[in-house]
Amino acid sequence: MAERLESDAIARMLEDLSRADLGDPRRISRAQLVMGRLAAKPDASLPDAMVTDAELEGAYRLFGNDEVSFERIFDSHAVGTAERAHGLGLVLAIHDTTHCQFRHADPEEVGYLNTGKPGFPLHLTLLVDTHQWRRPLGLTHAEVLPRSKPPRRGGAKRKPSSYAKSKDPEREFLRWRRGIELTEARLVGAGAAVIHIADRESDSYELMATCLREGQRFIFRARNNRNALHADIKIPIRTLMDGAAVALEREVPLSRRLGASAPVARRTHPPRESRVARLGFSQTSTTFCRPNTVRAHMPKTIDVNVLHVFELDAPQGQAPVDWLLYTTEPLKTVAQIEAVVDYYRCRWQIEELNKALKTGCVVQDRRLESLDALTTMLALSLPIAVELLALRTLARADSTCPADAALTPQQLAALRHISHRPLPENPTVQDALWCIAGLGGHIKNNGAPGWQVLQRGMEKFVAFAAGWCAREELADL
Repeated sequence: MAERLESDAIARMLEDLSRADLGDPRRISRAQLVMGRLAAKPDASLPDAMVTDAELEGAYRLFGNDEVSFERIFDSHAVGTAERAHGLGLVLAIHDTTHCQFRHADPEEVGYLNTGKPGFPLHLTLLVDTHQWRRPLGLTHAEVLPRSKPPRRGGAKRKPSSYAKSKDPEREFLRWRRGIELTEARLVGAGAAVIHIADRESDSYELMATCLREGQRFIFRARNNRNALHADIKIPIRTLMDGAAVALEREVPLSRRLGASAPVARRTHPPRESRVARLGFSQTSTTFCRPNTVRAHMPKTIDVNVLHVFELDAPQGQAPVDWLLYTTEPLKTVAQIEAVVDYYRCRWQIEELNKALKTGCVVQDRRLESLDALTTMLALSLPIAVELLALRTLARADSTCPADAALTPQQLAALRHISHRPLPENPTVQDALWCIAGLGGHIKNNGAPGWQVLQRGMEKFVAFAAGWCAREELADL
């Protein structure tokens, strides 16, 4: 881990952006200036982030330029992400869809969410290193999916059948396949194998069959209780797994969850208190039958490995952990089971990335009117959100890496001076980051610092350290 925490993070983003095809090098310079200003103050309004009126006017011109688009800016970041994966051996590609809502915008311009409010779904693929502290490397795929019509209400027209939807090449579900294909294509020649990870919404016979045909590895969480062949009889997979032997038990800390606000989503994601859960793991290899709703050109059966993760003795009144994971990865040994579980648990990073994007980078509060302007701002904000996530992930990692791998001696001296928490004589990266979190208002009794307090602390620290280092340089003259 040779990267510096702040200056190198911004330099890395700006270097990626230098590859963007914007038709004029002056546009690239303008985009780099805007990104640099936003990176220094991710949660500031655009007028506050820009230093001068000329910079603010230039930013608005950039967002309105027809040669500047979400795709052109994002592609430059994706290329840099693939380069950072070079030679890592194995990486995780974590796929997820979040919904961006823009209360101030016209839904006729930016699209409709399921609620009827203005906004659009955003599908992302985050690449994560499997070594050391599960470092986020960047995004390989990002796709905006605006909907031009509001959702149907009540007894409007009958919805098309599942089979009719499956024949529509433009249906939204294909975003999962596009994310996998683009990620695989970007990593060709990078010397890194990839395992694709996704939550319940990715549970699709067609998606799994296509991955198997293409030799692509995956860990998908199950949503459907699929029929499995057992002794030539079709049995629901959960019924089959109920009789499987427990291969492993393990204690895992569960964080507090408020639960979803919508009633339907709340049934899937109920609130819970933090606790240490005792989990059991059972596994099997099985054959799934093709559902009637899947197109006939798909194979009649597919063979996958299944891991059942369930909580033993859950507290009364708390919904127990109960997952089924479908995977191409072997599950024959305890080490293989532990690896699949640990890889899937990395999925939380993309949830935190969504929070970093919406709260840390306040993309939903940007007062831009057009879809093109909003998505251009979004493309500039995504790499910043990745760096915020990397900072948080590093702070929570079990690492003994020395602090001088992330901070210069002058920055460490500045941190000792400004921090109200003492630094050890030979501090680790975690020691330094906990001090920085303290500057952002973190309380040790609250556990590991989140990315928001780290962001606030980093802003204070960077400003102070810049002055401290400048003073040291003048003293040496």
